Amino acid sequence: VERVLCSGKSNYWTGEEGKSFEQEFAQWCGISHGLCVFNGTVALELALRACGIGTGDEVIVTPRSFLASAAAVVAVGATPVFADVDSTSGNITAETISCVITEHTRGIVVVHIGGWPAEMPSIMKLASKYEIKVIEDCAQAHGAEIDGQRVGTFGHVSAFSFCQDKIISTGGEGGMILTNDQSVYDRVWSFRDHGRDRESTLLTDHPPGFRWLQHQFGTNARMTEMQAAIGRCQLLKVGDWVEQRNKNARAFSEKMQSIDGVEILRVPSNLKHSYYRVEVAVSDEKLRDSLLLGLNRIGIAATIGPCPEIYKEPAFQRFGLSPQIPLPMAEQLGRRTISLPTFPGMESIIDAFLPCNCLDNP
Repeated sequence: VERVLCSGKSNYWTGEEGKSFEQEFAQWCGISHGLCVFNGTVALELALRACGIGTGDEVIVTPRSFLASAAAVVAVGATPVFADVDSTSGNITAETISCVITEHTRGIVVVHIGGWPAEMPSIMKLASKYEIKVIEDCAQAHGAEIDGQRVGTFGHVSAFSFCQDKIISTGGEGGMILTNDQSVYDRVWSFRDHGRDRESTLLTDHPPGFRWLQHQFGTNARMTEMQAAIGRCQLLKVGDWVEQRNKNARAFSEKMQSIDGVEILRVPSNLKHSYYRVEVAVSDEKLRDSLLLGLNRIGIAATIGPCPEIYKEPAFQRFGLSPQIPLPMAEQLGRRTISLPTFPGMESIIDAFLPCNCLDNP
């Protein structure tokens, strides 16, 4: 970062950090194109726009995620339609998606919640049948895999977040868009940079004088060179970090399962979980609340996990965006799961953790 600042080349167009980060992150994931942006929310919005999604379209989303996964759909003028989730992974599935597909469905935002990969092969098969675009939300899933293939490479386009608490962070905020589709890449490239046409902008053999490059309207979503420099450094370490998160998740789970009423959620052997956080199931709300209070009392930042029913946020209620069908599993997971941190560096905390001390008994 100091080197970038001292160079005076802190902007994407004057430096090389952003372009290098894009290439390196795309290569790490095993995909053709990467485009870095200033946060994960705008990554989702640009991905949706690049898929041609807008006013009058419906996009199927999960009710169990951070608000942005559905709010990005509203931001591009489309309507979010909520599908229920799997009882174990907490992700939407081909089966739950199929229940809410209509003639207006143009997209599906698939979130790999907490780092647990969604069932991408079956979702892509369903999407192909109905000619629906699939946007992967990988904000919490850096390094997660399905049968050895990284998440973010299954859908038509994917969005990653590098916010301060994510598996990779680029100095507080940041995002990346990945795709194998050249036309999607060109559209994201343009939307990210004021609507400039990519081919015309990169043309070096042209007459002198002013050039008219804005072929459409876009915005400025470019990542700074300082953010990209941090991202490049962190990318070198992310493999080790994900492995440590897996170890921490296993250690936490082994200790938690000794508590009556706690159930460990088993990940299928063909999946690699990135463990942004680890979730455990509990028998009832009383035990959930007792564990949450007790764990936080001893300094472990336990939560109920992702927002279980984001359509209950006042913004969705205000605009009539509640689900049209019951979503019982999303509701149940909100009442019967807790989420635990797994970040590298907390090994000594887990080692010292005694389950008998985490039940709050006032």
